Amino acid sequence: MFCCGAGGGDSPIDESEESKFRVLEARWMVEKEAIGEGGFGTVHLCQDKSGKQRACKAMRLPGALDREDFRHEVAILKQIKTHRNICHVVDSAEDARYGYLVMQSCTGGELFDRIAARKCTEKDAAMAVLDVLSALDFIHTKRILHRDLKPENLLYKDKAPGAPLKLIDFGLAIRLAPSEKATEVCGTTSYMAPEVLKGEYAMECDVWSLGVILFFMLSGTLPFPGKNDDEKEERILKGGFSTEGRHWKDVSQDGIDFVKQLLNATPKKRLSTKAAKKHRWVTNRAELSDRALGEEVASSLKRYADAHRFEKAIRHQMATTLTTKELHRLRNVFEKLDTEGTGSVSIDKLKEVMQSDAADAKVAEMFRQMDLSTFDLDGDGQIDWQEFVAGAMDDHDVYNEDNLDRVFAKLDADNSGTLCQREIAKLLGEDHEFSREVLEQVKNNRKDESNFAELEMTLPDFKALMKKSAGAAGTSAKTRGRRERPKRV
Repeated sequence: MFCCGAGGGDSPIDESEESKFRVLEARWMVEKEAIGEGGFGTVHLCQDKSGKQRACKAMRLPGALDREDFRHEVAILKQIKTHRNICHVVDSAEDARYGYLVMQSCTGGELFDRIAARKCTEKDAAMAVLDVLSALDFIHTKRILHRDLKPENLLYKDKAPGAPLKLIDFGLAIRLAPSEKATEVCGTTSYMAPEVLKGEYAMECDVWSLGVILFFMLSGTLPFPGKNDDEKEERILKGGFSTEGRHWKDVSQDGIDFVKQLLNATPKKRLSTKAAKKHRWVTNRAELSDRALGEEVASSLKRYADAHRFEKAIRHQMATTLTTKELHRLRNVFEKLDTEGTGSVSIDKLKEVMQSDAADAKVAEMFRQMDLSTFDLDGDGQIDWQEFVAGAMDDHDVYNEDNLDRVFAKLDADNSGTLCQREIAKLLGEDHEFSREVLEQVKNNRKDESNFAELEMTLPDFKALMKKSAGAAGTSAKTRGRRERPKRV
């Protein structure tokens, strides 16, 4: 067992939220209000007795497999120990309902947030890549494979200009024996290497994922775009991509050569982490241009950073306003699953039913391709009707004109025909800072010179913003796949 302190997995079940974090009380003061949340659970700031700040990740463990996954992640993190470019584990514990990871606190924001704010230069990109290569080289030396390298899993330690970039989230990481190959198809499709899709891969796939991230940093586009996972997979397997045209006009030849060597479709010909660190583009990074790669690249990175937040909120609203035939069918499916009429279904039960022969074949196949835990927006291990539909909704439903009209009308509480900052902040969970950023995007789209205080979002503004979000959503995909109980080493 990999937990620290009292209150492990054999504790009696206590359904009271008052018991949350109790297992850590002797060592940590945990703030009850979350600073982040997702399908896994919540993230909270905490302090030890000396006042040093850390982050506590509380992961809901509704079933035995979830608990095994948690313990596996703890074991991987303990093997890694500490490295400048890895967010390391400080402490861990379990109780009857949660697994807790006390981690180094990373307060500097995501990679693309910072780069978009500063307007990306090649020098910025090279510095970031060196940090990631250092982290990958370190874990690969220990035969550990990350398997879900993507922009969301790269955070800066703090907001200082020279803060190190840190690799996070080892939930899909595995350790391979020498010459052993992994076979599970998992990760985030846009960043998957061709050999992962073929089901036989090793350390080289993490380097490919870094190549995709760098391609996007330098050009503002993905090398293998697609409207859905099938299209993306087809393009990845074909292996062709372009480093020509206006997106690449400001990128050095060394930078282009480096990208090509990271995205070599043949794993044995792809640069290793050690060889990549010695490439001229990395070693001569101090000589690279400080000139921004262009407004188009900065805009793409900014859209990537923001799109999923705004779109998730809109999807959640649509779950209660849409009246399409498909959503009625999904509602019927949900009500059949909710046999006790509680208004929610556990993730475990949803998986069980959707994998059974009795389930609607079309719906069952759709859900088999999804990571159902990502539907659980509040991290309580239960999926309610809104979460169910918001996650299952087709892009056609999200971006359909009639549906957007209905959602806008619902958000327009005072029937003014516009959305003010207060109404947008309510949609975003009272996030006034981000609601201001949303209105700033409206202002930029309009090329509006009016004062910010007078600015309100009209229906055409709303639709234009959602169309931009649709373009950026293709780069911000969900992690898929869970471990298939790989051999432990």
